[in-house]
Amino acid sequence: MSRTFVAAVLAAALFASAFGPAAADTKNKRIAFVATSTKNPFIAAIARTIEKEGQARGMKVTVLTSGYDSAAQDQLIGDTIAQKYDAIALLPVDAHAVIPALTRAKQAGLPVVLVNSPIESGHEDLYTAFVGERQEELGNASGEALVHAVKNRKTAKIAIISGTLSEATPQLRIESFKKAIAKDPKIRILSIEDAKWNMAKSEQIAGQLFARYAAQGGLDAIYAMADNMAHGVVQAAKAADVQLGTSDGKLIVVSSTCMKFGMDHIRAGRQYSTATNLPTRTGRVAVEVIADVLNGKTVKKNNFQPVESITGGNVGKYVKACTY
Repeated sequence: MSRTFVAAVLAAALFASAFGPAAADTKNKRIAFVATSTKNPFIAAIARTIEKEGQARGMKVTVLTSGYDSAAQDQLIGDTIAQKYDAIALLPVDAHAVIPALTRAKQAGLPVVLVNSPIESGHEDLYTAFVGERQEELGNASGEALVHAVKNRKTAKIAIISGTLSEATPQLRIESFKKAIAKDPKIRILSIEDAKWNMAKSEQIAGQLFARYAAQGGLDAIYAMADNMAHGVVQAAKAADVQLGTSDGKLIVVSSTCMKFGMDHIRAGRQYSTATNLPTRTGRVAVEVIADVLNGKTVKKNNFQPVESITGGNVGKYVKACTY
């Protein structure tokens, strides 16, 4: 037997041992991405990425959406348990209401990777891992940006247009946003409105806010939680002839989930800031974590992704990542 032949056999064996088990452990595995609504561009981008990355590993990915209905999501999780899926990637509707379904998943031995949105604290045993940005850091980034934007103003009357308030995500962002702006006592929150991550609803609410506070000199700023919502604010401002910008008398718009809307508005001076809440990154890492779980590897409990504020000074760096 020639040395060349032996070397080739050994090389093939090493290749198989290195790559064979991973492929075998993920090939044809059934993964459910249980989420809220893919009508939301952020959620849609996560779903597309999980499908693409999962399929590249031989997984069979199914996207299941419940809207913002916690009972419907509970039913979907129950269905994945009954149908014996191999793993769930979950973006929870309600941080508390999801606990019973997660308890059943744990009892069934079904690994769950939380995506983007956390659940109620004290129940960390019910999921395998979390992937996404710290919501507190996203809220803080928006608060810090606003403090900087209003530093030369005498007043700073603001409103928050929030994502679905039953989720932990907006609650955590608002809490950390409030802590960040507390360093500037002139900043006052006049209203917190739930737009459920919806652009049209954000536009409607912004128009109502402009009318409500017009007699008081108007608002100085709005924190719209995601860039599609900030786009709604920009549209409402245009309709109401409210000027956008950082100089006195103009409305400052800050956000915390970047999208193409925000990239365009920041470059045009219509929006002051947003932040790196990146769905494609989260989806990719979620699949990596699920693959490791299926391969029997130990995974980190919290796979936090870095958060950076995006303003006119660095927007060019993030245009590609935030366009999806």
